[in-house]
Amino acid sequence: EGWEYPVAIQPHEYWQNKGYDDLAINNLKYGFFNGLKAAVSSLKHGVCDFITIGGIADHDEDLVPHWHALFRSFQHINPYGAGVKLNIQSIELNEEVMRHICSNLRRRNISQVIFFDNGFSNLRNAIIELGKALKSPNLKTVAWFQNPIESTGDMALFTRALSQSNAVDELTFRGNGNENAQALLSGVDFSTYKVLNFCDNNLQTNGRTDIPDLIAANP
Repeated sequence: EGWEYPVAIQPHEYWQNKGYDDLAINNLKYGFFNGLKAAVSSLKHGVCDFITIGGIADHDEDLVPHWHALFRSFQHINPYGAGVKLNIQSIELNEEVMRHICSNLRRRNISQVIFFDNGFSNLRNAIIELGKALKSPNLKTVAWFQNPIESTGDMALFTRALSQSNAVDELTFRGNGNENAQALLSGVDFSTYKVLNFCDNNLQTNGRTDIPDLIAANP
């Protein structure tokens, strides 16, 4: 049967008139839109186990209908089996989009989520929504790459969010780039985790026992 992507994609000139240069338009066309079309098609036809959405783009209200096309297609995710892996990279997420992403993480059979090099219009609210998503019994693997959490308060919130999960057993938290990452070592019970990756966080022992204690507790 024939299938068409359900949302109209505006032409090159439309984005030019909005102030996008050729590089930004190509990133949208070959990154964001192509990734979305492939994901929506694969989900609808039941042949999808890995979704990558991104494209080095800022948030734009004209992208919201495309996000909603993706969210609607999540209803086709098989509620049984190993689950789908979701990778969100190099794109700014406003509060509405992040809320819908996390709502689907919580309700659908999504076993792995990767947030890589993203921007967040409201990082604190994004972490709150992520905390709700981490209560999913299906979500086993979380990766947070190069999304610096600079506020001590936001880092404490992120730590509490991880502590709310009973299912996650693999965590990658890389490239935070400041000492706030140290809070994870003493603020989260990692005794049930199988894999931990804290590279590129400038973690220092400085006489503290967080790291050797963590290693000893997870042989």
